[in-house]
Amino acid sequence: MKPLVIAATTLALAGPAFAQTETMPPAEIPAEQVEDAATAAENAAEQAEQAADQAEQAADQAAEEAGEAAADAAGDAADAADAASDAANDAAGAAAEMGVAPDAPAGDAVPEAAEGAAEEAAGAAEEAADAASDAADAAADAAAEAPVTPPDVNPPAISEAEPGVLSSWLTSRRIWTTNQPSTTEWTDPALEERPAEWQDIAKVNDIVLDDSGQVVGYVADIGGFLGIGAKKVLLGVDAIHLVSIGNDTFFATNYTKAELQALPDFDEKTVRK
Repeated sequence: MKPLVIAATTLALAGPAFAQTETMPPAEIPAEQVEDAATAAENAAEQAEQAADQAEQAADQAAEEAGEAAADAAGDAADAADAASDAANDAAGAAAEMGVAPDAPAGDAVPEAAEGAAEEAAGAAEEAADAASDAADAAADAAAEAPVTPPDVNPPAISEAEPGVLSSWLTSRRIWTTNQPSTTEWTDPALEERPAEWQDIAKVNDIVLDDSGQVVGYVADIGGFLGIGAKKVLLGVDAIHLVSIGNDTFFATNYTKAELQALPDFDEKTVRK
């Protein structure tokens, strides 16, 4: 009888132990966790779509500013952004379906899949943003390399055979007097050499223009030594005349040195500088 009692007691104690070794039902994962993952995937998809739009806008701008080469480069980036956006949308849809399925199994599979979808969508959004940035850079580079057609600025008709004159060249010209009476009307001389009676009396220091850009006079340095102690006077355009004899070009006037020195000093407050 005693052995039977011991066996019964053993079975009674072993029963709970066997019960504890049975498989526990998996704990249910809160629905909020799945919904959060789906929301994150949807947000990433929206970012991918925005990046794709930016890439397409960059392609359009490139087409306008830099021609077909830049448009092709930006268009390729826009296509890549569109593909990334599609992948993000697919991932977001998959995450949303897993979050709302009424017969979805409990356990870790659902949240892990949803989180994976969110990560995939986020990666797609990042790729789309990079594609948009690359498209903008490609458009800018192509625009910088594109040839520019020079505008028609109506330049003056000058050439080596018929050169123009720079103001810096004029302001280094000397002024010679003919020692003729100042009342004598000026006539352009036809000379092969400068007459011996002509005298170097001054130098053109500056040129005076009016508001319309027309030359209205010259500032001349009279006397002095190497510009030191020279008197500055304002001369009208008809007071001195440009003369060329051989390779030498200078100004000439019928006014004498004494007459020019009798002129008032040039007032620098009368010009802008």
